[in-house]
Amino acid sequence: MGLLFLLVPFFIGAVFLLVFGSIAVAILRGFSQWISNNAQPVQTLRARVATKRLQVSGGSGDSSASTWYYATFENLETGDRQEFQVNGTLYSGIADGDTGRLTHQGTRFKGFERERVVTPQPAPEPPPDLPPKTCAYCAGPAPGDALKCPSCGAAQFV
Repeated sequence: MGLLFLLVPFFIGAVFLLVFGSIAVAILRGFSQWISNNAQPVQTLRARVATKRLQVSGGSGDSSASTWYYATFENLETGDRQEFQVNGTLYSGIADGDTGRLTHQGTRFKGFERERVVTPQPAPEPPPDLPPKTCAYCAGPAPGDALKCPSCGAAQFV
């Protein structure tokens, strides 16, 4: 019984240190990443959207769901790929294969401006040449698209 009174506080202390130690390590990593990103230059480069993904957590029972959006971009010059967390609006506005200008600072996503590809519209085809018409009253010739006879003004053709 005396040994149990010695081990319980030890295990409670160990769990306390493990939980709060993990939290402290996560905070220090986040702060270290923030400092590292601030030391990096802001870069803008031509990139292609290689793929997109989303991560959903929660949403069971009465709890709400949280969604995180990610996009992987491929540098068109070097072929390097890097994944960034993006907002839902950008996520829904891009598709795999889109190209554009990616701006980032280290692992911090700053923006993506998609290149607009304008496809030229074909020139409209001229209307087909209609065969000439003959006026029903004066038997005069009229062009195929005429609504009235140029000679007498009649609107009836044969």
